[in-house]
Amino acid sequence: MTPTSTPLELPHKGYLLPEAIPMWPPAWWTWLVVAFVVIALFSLILLLYKRRNKRKYRREALVALKNNRDNLSDKELIITCHELIRRCLISENKISQAALPSHALIAQLDSALPKKRRFDQLGDDFINGQYRADVSLAAEQKTTMIRLTCYWIRKHRV
Repeated sequence: MTPTSTPLELPHKGYLLPEAIPMWPPAWWTWLVVAFVVIALFSLILLLYKRRNKRKYRREALVALKNNRDNLSDKELIITCHELIRRCLISENKISQAALPSHALIAQLDSALPKKRRFDQLGDDFINGQYRADVSLAAEQKTTMIRLTCYWIRKHRV
C-alpha cells in the first residue's frame, strides 16, 4: 500500500473550520492603542521642551557665574551673586521679592533652604559687602559663596 495513493477518510466530515484570520488589518482597538501611544509620546516631548525652556535662565545664570568667577574681584563677585539671584527671581516673576533689600531678601531665601545651604553662614560680608568700599574675602569664603549661589540657582522653588 502506498501512502500517497489514497487519501485518508476521516470521520466527522460535517465540521467546517473557519478560514484563517488574516493579520491585516488589525482589530479596530489596535488603532486606539497606537493613537494613545503617539499622543502620549508627543505630550511628553512637548512637556520636556517647555520645561527646558522654562529653566533656561538657570543654565544661563550658572554659566555666567562659572565663567566669570576667576576674573572678578571680591566685591564684583558679591555683586554678581546678588544680581544673579535677583535676575532668577525676576525670571520666575517674583519681582516684588527681587525688589526687597538685601537683608530681607537673604533672610527670606534662607527660610526655604536647608541649614547647611543657607547664605547666613557667609556672614555680613555677603549681605553688605556690595555697599562697602573695601571688601576682602578668603578663598574659602569665595568658594562657599559660589557653591551656595549655584546651589540656590539650581534648586530654588520660589
